[in-house]
Amino acid sequence: MFKNLILVIFTVMVFSISPSVSYAKDDAHEGHDHSSHDHSSHGSSDKKFYIHGGFKVHFDTITEAHEKKEEVDEAYTHSHLQIGYNLNKNLSLLTDIKIEGESGGHSHGGAAATVPEDKFFEDHKLFINKLILSYSTDSGITLYGGKFNPSVGLDYHVFPGIWGYQKVEEYAIVERLGYGIALKQNFEDLGTHKLDVSTFFKDTTSLSNSVITDRGKTKKSDGGVSNTQDFSSYSISLEGKNFFSLSNNFVDGLSYKLGHAKQSKATKNLGSNSANSSAINDNTALTNDEKRSSISLMHKSLIAPNLSMRILTEFMKIEHLTGEDGHDRDYMTTGLDFYYKKFNVGGTYTQETNEAAEADEAIDDKVYQVSVGYLVNNNLHFHVGYKKADEENEIKHTLGAMIQYYFDM
Repeated sequence: MFKNLILVIFTVMVFSISPSVSYAKDDAHEGHDHSSHDHSSHGSSDKKFYIHGGFKVHFDTITEAHEKKEEVDEAYTHSHLQIGYNLNKNLSLLTDIKIEGESGGHSHGGAAATVPEDKFFEDHKLFINKLILSYSTDSGITLYGGKFNPSVGLDYHVFPGIWGYQKVEEYAIVERLGYGIALKQNFEDLGTHKLDVSTFFKDTTSLSNSVITDRGKTKKSDGGVSNTQDFSSYSISLEGKNFFSLSNNFVDGLSYKLGHAKQSKATKNLGSNSANSSAINDNTALTNDEKRSSISLMHKSLIAPNLSMRILTEFMKIEHLTGEDGHDRDYMTTGLDFYYKKFNVGGTYTQETNEAAEADEAIDDKVYQVSVGYLVNNNLHFHVGYKKADEENEIKHTLGAMIQYYFDM
């Protein structure tokens, strides 16, 4: 109860902050969250110190479920606080602090959900999500290293709707240690394009732990893809936007992203104290390499005065999911949202397709969700929505509300 009280006080303090500079209206209309950070975006800034915040507070009610005990009420948050410091014109340091809880049925990395029960800001984790040192040049080259999310598909925060980010976050590659290079060039009418290449491994330092709720420090002996403590895993992505054509208005609002990543199979060191140490070699390869490829498209347009539309779609193909032999998975997510003055309507549909040797893993999932929002101002938004999730052959219906708050200091 004491931890819950601390969490509520923290949230109230954050919402009471009066920002000196608000988000641009276009960013607010894209569901912008500053957890998605361009490593080079502040490298040439004349601001020494900056703070960004993106906070979401959910209130969900599962109105119908496969089992009556799963019909619960939940309050939780998914929030980021970014603190940046420009050491000079080219060198900058970014820290992204994340606090989040999980809704019923939603888990990161495919972990099993806990026993359903009513929750009020319980089981929340506060941790360092990113810690990045970057060096940017005037020619559009950025070198970066530290703890980051390798770039493959779209950032999950751009998907519309109250719960749009959740299904995509489940398969995102996050919290890796490594380094990379980003090359960004403006080709005028042909758009601005960025190539991002990085190599990484799973965070096994003290930064992998959390406070409020202790999620435990990740160890190399835990195994899992990219838990190798070497740079045998990699990601590469190419994205582009800001196209221009005098004869084709459709091109103006188009953007794309192509991505590929390999997470190397791990060697699980069982150690002399392991219960299995007598039966299994201390360095036994337990997994396959996981490979994934994605293609993402987004289009924004003004279809009438004060009425804008955004449509996006992403296909992600994963071979040897989490390193499992004989388990491939595809995700297809399509999102659509409309903004009219201070109102918006948006949602997503996600189809998860599994090809697996085991019958209980070869179940396809479908999730769709839609919400209506009101923008009090560029910083404060209110939303209400509905979600239907057909996962593991169980259907859940959820009604929810969300308070969304952004600030930029």
